[in-house]
Amino acid sequence: MIHRNILWGAGAKPAESRMLSLTHITCSDNASVGRKIMFDKIILNLRTQCPLVHNITNYVTVNDVANAELAIGASPVMTDEIDDVKDMAAIASAININIGTLNKRTIESMFLAGEIANKNGTVVVLDPVGAGATKLRTDTCVELMNKVHFDVIKGNMSEIKILATSFGVTEAQAQESNTTKGVDVNENDAISDKNLSANIALVKAFAKKVNSIIAVTGKFDLITDGEKCYVIANGHELMEKVCGTGCMISGLMAAFVAANKDNKLEAAAACIASMGIAGDRGVASLKPTQGNSTLKESIIDNLMLIDDAALQAEAKVEVK
Repeated sequence: MIHRNILWGAGAKPAESRMLSLTHITCSDNASVGRKIMFDKIILNLRTQCPLVHNITNYVTVNDVANAELAIGASPVMTDEIDDVKDMAAIASAININIGTLNKRTIESMFLAGEIANKNGTVVVLDPVGAGATKLRTDTCVELMNKVHFDVIKGNMSEIKILATSFGVTEAQAQESNTTKGVDVNENDAISDKNLSANIALVKAFAKKVNSIIAVTGKFDLITDGEKCYVIANGHELMEKVCGTGCMISGLMAAFVAANKDNKLEAAAACIASMGIAGDRGVASLKPTQGNSTLKESIIDNLMLIDDAALQAEAKVEVK
């Protein structure tokens, strides 16, 4: 669902429209039943628990991430000073590591927060922004993944293919991504009707390899633990004009999964669907004189308004 625009570290919506074919996302009666079970009390649990999410995230969208987490019912804290991180990570319900504005000082804090989280059994999410675009970004992600276990790794298809290849998923499985387009997905990697099955196979293989939930955003969002893969088609192409939507997702992901530790895969899918629904609603409410700034505020508003019943009713999802 989420893609990134040309600002380093900024999250946005993919160029490919969700208004295109949804032939893969038709929900039968059985699928509806499955959806009801999948989203049962996911958001209620989050709002009841109000998890403290420690964000080491990029500076471009830090305020948007905080507001999105507040809207969904979490409690955000933003800190990357290492002397502060060692205490904050120890009390947090979840850690969100987003490498969008990477620097040597924050890299050290990311490793420390991840190690503390693993020791305490705390949920950790990685958003590998721009992996594949530069050596520093790719190497940092690989080293983080070697030293820290991540409950969820969320990225676009180019980022995920780069990391999958780094961890031994064959080039044939990965269809060999060319490069990441800065922080954007390479056009050749973009998820489409034509390559959906192949990309599902790839992300399942990668999830099994690293023992993490892999969440890939695009025209169709793919969320898998290596066995089941949720395919989600909510969201609108206009979200690509909003800086920060991808970063919001990784922050929200930490909150959703932390509040639903016994149901992590479904929580991750519910997170992605919730953001897509917020975007769908936001676009539908736009007036002819309104644009991307209004849409951003509307997305955050709708994150506050969404609940489990709305999630069940409006999510476009299929299990593969």
